[in-house]
Amino acid sequence: MTTTAQSALTPASTRRVALTLTVWLVASLVAAVALLAIQPMTSLDMEAFSLVMLAPAIGAAAAWPLIRGRGPWTLPTVASPALTVSLLLALAVVAAYFAVISVARGSAPSAPGHVGGVPIVVFLLLQTLGALTEEIGFRGVLLHGLQRWLSRPTAAVLTGVLFGLWHVQYYALPPLQLAAFVVGTVALTLTMAYVMVGSFWQRMASCTLIHLGANLALAFVGDDEIAMTTFAGAIVVGAMVAALLTFARRVRGNAD
Repeated sequence: MTTTAQSALTPASTRRVALTLTVWLVASLVAAVALLAIQPMTSLDMEAFSLVMLAPAIGAAAAWPLIRGRGPWTLPTVASPALTVSLLLALAVVAAYFAVISVARGSAPSAPGHVGGVPIVVFLLLQTLGALTEEIGFRGVLLHGLQRWLSRPTAAVLTGVLFGLWHVQYYALPPLQLAAFVVGTVALTLTMAYVMVGSFWQRMASCTLIHLGANLALAFVGDDEIAMTTFAGAIVVGAMVAALLTFARRVRGNAD
């Protein structure tokens, strides 16, 4: 943590950030329990959309009065070229996910006409919504809040671990596969932390694209049945692709 960041940590701001994260976490957990109870009452198949994906954004809405217009969530907007680079990096990362899982499965991506009883277009819209709402909570509220105290990589690792543990449906996996999934969510968060730029919503655009790409790579190539070690490998390769492209861009910029 830099001296500047430490000097900004007044007792009042520290308490406010801690309170914000507490409100977010409690509200998200309550919302998750409620949404899990509501899901069976709907006709919506969880394969098409899991309502619990909305919970992190509901938690963010509950904490919004403490967030709006205040650091560390108030971030400067970047110009279109910088955002475009961020989104292109995100697309390169997603391409790596598809490539690695395709090689591991020995099959090309395939999009069915319907998923979970809904047309593929509706499925894509629902998955985009779910990725965005989870990103608002985890990489939007939690990651930036933790960076009030921690360095960016440390905050990303902790956020990634908590995001992995949020997926309780994977607790039934063998320990090695569960551990691999958490490694994947940590690599996913580290990738996002270094790819995203700009304001809160600009950052959410890049993060949502990466998150959606990971989900679709599983759905359209892995058929949601690949080993989590393969998933983690794909996410790690995506992180390496982002790092190499960023490094190459910086070297080119210095050369110019």
